[in-house]
Amino acid sequence: MQDYLKPHRLRFVMALLLCLPLIALGAVSLKQGEVVDLIKSGHLYQATDNNFPTSAADLPDWLSRHQPASHINLFGGSYWFYAEVQNDTGNNEWVLNPDDTLIDKVEARVYAADGTVQRFVTGYRAEHEYMLHYGKDIHLAAGTSKILVRLQSPYYASEPGIEIGTEHDYRERVLSENVQTLAAFGALVTLALYNLFIFRITRDRALFYYALYLLAYFTGWAFTFQLPAELFGWHNLHVHYIAFFLLPVLNTLFYMEFLRLKSNFPRLAAFSRINIVLPLLLLPSCFFALSYAHMLATIVISMWLMTALASGIISLHHGFRPARYFVLAFIALLIPGAMILPANLGLIPDLVENAELLTLLGGTLDAILLAFALADKIRLLANEKDQALLRLSKMLALASTDHLTGIANRHAFDLLFKQNFSCPECADDPQQKILFLIDLDGLKIINDRFGHASGDALLCAFARELNELETEGISVYRLGGDEFTILADKHHETHLCEALARIEQTITEQGFSGTGVSFGIAYASESISPDDMLILADRRMYENKISRRRARVTDLCEAEVSVFGAAQGSS
Repeated sequence: MQDYLKPHRLRFVMALLLCLPLIALGAVSLKQGEVVDLIKSGHLYQATDNNFPTSAADLPDWLSRHQPASHINLFGGSYWFYAEVQNDTGNNEWVLNPDDTLIDKVEARVYAADGTVQRFVTGYRAEHEYMLHYGKDIHLAAGTSKILVRLQSPYYASEPGIEIGTEHDYRERVLSENVQTLAAFGALVTLALYNLFIFRITRDRALFYYALYLLAYFTGWAFTFQLPAELFGWHNLHVHYIAFFLLPVLNTLFYMEFLRLKSNFPRLAAFSRINIVLPLLLLPSCFFALSYAHMLATIVISMWLMTALASGIISLHHGFRPARYFVLAFIALLIPGAMILPANLGLIPDLVENAELLTLLGGTLDAILLAFALADKIRLLANEKDQALLRLSKMLALASTDHLTGIANRHAFDLLFKQNFSCPECADDPQQKILFLIDLDGLKIINDRFGHASGDALLCAFARELNELETEGISVYRLGGDEFTILADKHHETHLCEALARIEQTITEQGFSGTGVSFGIAYASESISPDDMLILADRRMYENKISRRRARVTDLCEAEVSVFGAAQGSS
């Protein structure tokens, strides 16, 4: 009994017990054309050292000295991962790919069935064989190979995955994913720059905040896919989550402006400010609590997504039509977000392969739909502007129209007269302006005898006749009361004088007896200002009125003399 308690036998028993999970799991068989997730068939240990076994024969004893781990702590740490693979495919060229999260440093040893030991280093700070990916080529001889991986990182955005697949399949996957990633980045940057350009023209702050949001989205995911490290060799984990903390800030500023929350829903706007204040308060964690930064960023992003979607739905419910694209945009962002955000908090495992790419593509679709929302808003504003201009045009027309007669009024006359007045150099210039100031005689008599309705009818009848004279170079106005005016080019003078005589006869024939038309004419060439021209025409109009009155008295006296003479002759 005591022989079994000897130290070397105790160590053997402990190693056997510790390796029982490995024995239970056994070697996973590789299959051509399939990607194998080794996490499901391997075993995890706490890493307190960084020394690898020199050969496969040393592995059992080496593993016995390490403490098993149930899971990887998302707040960072170092771990050993061990798995065995059985290669009976006839293919020896494979790729080992640690993925699903940013990992600061990955070291691995592959103890192949032929006795060779392959070493490689990958991860955030290492050079990559495949652009934007951690995968490393390995050679697996036929038989059972043992794989030992050391993971080290100040944080893990989600549970890491370790996959193995054929080199050919992996190259195709990398090409496909990189094309999608770079296309998404190009779309984000293009939309951002375009909207900055439009902002310079329109000064619509929603466009400005939207462009900044897209640039922040691009920056955050560029660091997630390690583009700066790939292109410029820049490795600094402290800046990775700055852009993600700014996403809620910039997008909240955008949707508060876009949805007009301050004016339409002030309480919702006040509540939304938490998406501005909280991320800015937590942003310093990127520098002082790096292990917790990704978790804090996940929380504020989750709050922002829910608040933004609720704001869009409420705005759409209250009739703001562009919000329909806004709601669709956040649904597009929320679907992949519902898969990656809980995994970032350690609540669930990753539900899809390469959740980061899916979220990037969802965010790009979100950006495109938000662009549709902005375009719809611009269309709506353009329609509102057109309606406002139409209403303004109608109001200006009403302001310039005499409400009784329907022709232009004194306001329209003053505006046009002062704008078009100019004193010609030559008095005989046929293009110079002439002014007819007209007085409708007999209006007071019609009002007194037949009432104001008849007087109004007289004014309307006279205005209709005048309005028929309007053509290019001739415009007519009612100044007020019984006063009208015609502004015309001088070469229309004869035509207008004849037309006024004809109109006088017409209104008399229409039953408005005792009425007449007195007018005075002034020329721009004999006036130094519009007021001077109006005064001159007014004076001549009164001279014409007096002259016509004297002519009527003379005619009346001659008629009385004629009647008296005829009476004397008959007696």
